Amino acid sequence: MSSILHLGAGKINPEDYAENNDFLVFVDQSYDHDEESCQTITEIESEFLLNLDDREIPSMYFCGEFIFNFLGSYKFKFDEIKADRVFEHFFYDNGDVGRLLDSCNQITNDDGKLTIVVPDMTRIVKKFLQFEEEYEIHSPTQANAAVLLINTENHNTIADAHGSTWSPALARFYIESEGGTWKIDSIEQDVFIKGRNIYMKIECSKP
Repeated sequence: MSSILHLGAGKINPEDYAENNDFLVFVDQSYDHDEESCQTITEIESEFLLNLDDREIPSMYFCGEFIFNFLGSYKFKFDEIKADRVFEHFFYDNGDVGRLLDSCNQITNDDGKLTIVVPDMTRIVKKFLQFEEEYEIHSPTQANAAVLLINTENHNTIADAHGSTWSPALARFYIESEGGTWKIDSIEQDVFIKGRNIYMKIECSKP
């Protein structure tokens, strides 16, 4: 059994996680605390201690806490953290990117893994420059789709704005600046999500 934390998970399809008997925790503020499917940190901790080696199906738990609240309060450690399109919502200038990297380190085992998926600014810039060069030949539908992608992946909405910019070099800077908190194992670009190939995946392990 592996214990896996999904940060900022949002809506999920449980069937996508049904192959292994893992202990899965999904944290996202969009989860309603009053919903029957939503658990508190204490309830999830209690479930973790039950039948650790006897699970035959995945155990899925949903928590509506703010990410830093969960990371700072949860008592046990995970084997892996997956942060899919989360880190870009945290600001670099106020230290939250570094704080999040460190918090993920503190809540993972010694051989823990961290997977970060973020918009890749190098790809967004290419889309922007292509639009500048080809605007006149775009149809209104094509133009609108390109402008929506550029703005969404660069800024997002005012209610959930992007606070940091990511690229392969910036990712190395952010992570290496934390003094050995994480080691980058690989960076994959051109990652497709929902038809957009402007994301990158950063695989990290403990040094």
